[in-house]
Amino acid sequence: MSIGWGPKDIGYKEVTEAVKRAKEENIFVVSSSLRHTYGFKFNGLGRNPLLNPDVESSYTPGLWWQKDYYNGKYDSNNTLLVPMDSRSTASPTGYNDYAFYREGGWSWSIPYIAGVYALACQVDPNIDPEEFWKVALKTGDTIEFKNKGKVYELGKIINPVKLIQNLKANL
Repeated sequence: MSIGWGPKDIGYKEVTEAVKRAKEENIFVVSSSLRHTYGFKFNGLGRNPLLNPDVESSYTPGLWWQKDYYNGKYDSNNTLLVPMDSRSTASPTGYNDYAFYREGGWSWSIPYIAGVYALACQVDPNIDPEEFWKVALKTGDTIEFKNKGKVYELGKIINPVKLIQNLKANL
């Protein structure tokens, strides 16, 4: 679900209970509330629109949290980073049209996480969300990049290829 919820939201109790029931059935409910529902930290990555989305060195902290990151106010420990910014989507102006959005949000990262989890389930149908998250962090990459003359490290960036290779090797 490309949405999150908190204790003050209408339906909070019901949706939290629904996630609890899904977890009991080994169903991974991927949402913007992963930290609350599973204890999983994630954040979205930024990318210059002219750079290749398939190359990890193209990524930076997401636009909406860059300032905190560069000011040392962001703790990325045990945080899975996934693509978020610089997306082309179907446009509201017509079925043949596309729209480009420079800045995204967590709701744009959720389908990516869900898609990689679906791939992981194809390799290992018995994988559970905790094992998936553990392997995603373990196989995630860390990159170095420069911003205004200073070198930064950014990671763990989800690496679907390494994640799937790891799962196949450990079947």
